[in-house]
Amino acid sequence: MARLYALLMLAVFSVAHADEQADALETHNFNVLLNDRPVGWHRFTVQEKGDQLHVTSRASMDFTVLLVKSVKYRHSANEIWENGCLTSFDSETIRNGKNFAVNGGMINGAFRVVREDAEEFLGTCVKSFPYWKPEWLASEYLLNVETGKYIAVSIASTTDPTTGADHKILGLPKTQIDLHYDGSGLWQSLESKIKVAGTLVYKRVNDSTGE
Repeated sequence: MARLYALLMLAVFSVAHADEQADALETHNFNVLLNDRPVGWHRFTVQEKGDQLHVTSRASMDFTVLLVKSVKYRHSANEIWENGCLTSFDSETIRNGKNFAVNGGMINGAFRVVREDAEEFLGTCVKSFPYWKPEWLASEYLLNVETGKYIAVSIASTTDPTTGADHKILGLPKTQIDLHYDGSGLWQSLESKIKVAGTLVYKRVNDSTGE
């Protein structure tokens, strides 16, 4: 009887542990600054479900451009990845009361992106901007899930030999994105120049106060 009880407890523990692993979230919370002034937050969560990664992104920012134009920005996106490739996504962005929706997914072996003004078929393995998994950034093109545009990129990387911290520079047609990771590969910050607005900076925070 004691043996049976022990086996039952082991089975319960194994199932509970498996459920805990399946439900575990990798969370990336950032405070957002524009020209050194706090303007909002951006939060990413990454969850492994079988062979898939489910990624959510939520952002809220309020700022002023050229000292006179107020901008209210809200953004949400949901992505599903499999084997390092994007299989589907949907996003909604609200900027000063105007809504923009984009979605995409695999159809007959090609990735289709649907925007308000166009429909486009891309390659067989499309990636968005997976800052949370730096090894996936190495690609000739990355998909902006907010706009639905497929953007040519280049990447350069420098690693600190002492700490293992990594600095990556993503080159885009009109700007660049600086990314910093600690020695374990955990995403720490982002910096980019935004035309007219100034310098946008993401700084990692270790709690969930962003939302």
